[in-house]
Amino acid sequence: MSLQNNGSFIPHGSSEKTPGNLQGVVLILPITLTVMGAVLLAPIVPQLMLAFGDTPNAHYLVPMLLSLPALCIALGAPFAGWLADRVGRRKLLIGAMLVYGFCGISPIFLDSYWAIFTSRLGVGLCEAVVITCSTTLIGDYFSGDQRDKWLGSQAALASLTAMCLFPLAGYLGSVYGWRGPFAIYGLSLVMLVGVLLFTWDVCPELAEKGDRNTPVSKEQDQLPWLHMLKVCAYTLIGGIFFYILQFQMSSALGSFDISNSAVTGWLLAFASIGVPAGAIFYRYAHHHFSIRNLIAIEFGILALGFVSMTHAPSYQWFVVAGFLNQFGAGMLLPTLLTWAVAPLNFSVRGRGTGIWQSTFALGQFATTLIFAWVVSMVGSENYLASFQVFGVVALLVCVSSVVLLPNIQAGNGNGLTHHTH
Repeated sequence: MSLQNNGSFIPHGSSEKTPGNLQGVVLILPITLTVMGAVLLAPIVPQLMLAFGDTPNAHYLVPMLLSLPALCIALGAPFAGWLADRVGRRKLLIGAMLVYGFCGISPIFLDSYWAIFTSRLGVGLCEAVVITCSTTLIGDYFSGDQRDKWLGSQAALASLTAMCLFPLAGYLGSVYGWRGPFAIYGLSLVMLVGVLLFTWDVCPELAEKGDRNTPVSKEQDQLPWLHMLKVCAYTLIGGIFFYILQFQMSSALGSFDISNSAVTGWLLAFASIGVPAGAIFYRYAHHHFSIRNLIAIEFGILALGFVSMTHAPSYQWFVVAGFLNQFGAGMLLPTLLTWAVAPLNFSVRGRGTGIWQSTFALGQFATTLIFAWVVSMVGSENYLASFQVFGVVALLVCVSSVVLLPNIQAGNGNGLTHHTH
């Protein structure tokens, strides 16, 4: 049976099924699997170094176990999107979640670094498929405000999951050793049950009928490359900005003589609350602002947060500025994703979503490299000044969005409409 938006049920055998809250929840839960990729291993890096320290070049190879899944998403998401459009989103999602679960928990039984490396490669490739297919299915099942609601909820859930999994992984690592956190990957198999029971294959004709009342032309059935290039340009910058504080906060707090890892973890958790708060606020803000104005506001908030971090007189004010920065990042993520998905027809929605996910993951991968380069330019002795550089860039992007982007907002269907208010 499937749950309708009004709370009633329709048998699976009926000709039409109306997705509702149950389908929305089932489809946003897989985002937690992509968060697990790095978060679960972060607290046990020292233990992994002890376990595999004899591996040649271990100081490079062991940390790579954390970053490998993100790189796989960056490289594999476009292909996953193409495959989703060919094979079917639901079928591919089910297969990827099944393989993900077995690859994720396999290090519990493995002793070789390269065997674990291979399992992490499998996890990363499955993540590329899972995040692309689940997001595409949200676009297939919902339109207008409902689509915005679930895409915003997806971003909020990802941030909340990271905050919860970090201490859980640390606890399991302290009690059961470095193998302990890998057991959490088994949750993929639990979530898979929900996908199997409460989702269904989407008929392309019905999906397009639900999005618009006019026939889809051959031109509309092509991937809108100009649109994707524009969205991905802002997404790449947004992806870099999104992770700067999360990756650099522990080092930045050293400027305030805060070196205790437990204290740093709690302060980072407080600042990171800004992400789900921003994602939730987006669900209300998008009714009142066009996409152009939202992007300008969000990059403006990022800029204010970055500059305030540079000039914070104490670590308390630095964390408050970090919260503000993360609030802007939390608003930005669903805005960019909604902007990317809105005009995509059913036949190209998987490819478009995959390209967007790849671009965002590439921004995550590039964050540490770009920040290190900026630090080398301003000088490591003035570490906090690096944040101001990104604040200036964010302000420039804010202004450019007002000048370069048309005043558009997501329509009630899957297209973009000009906003004249």
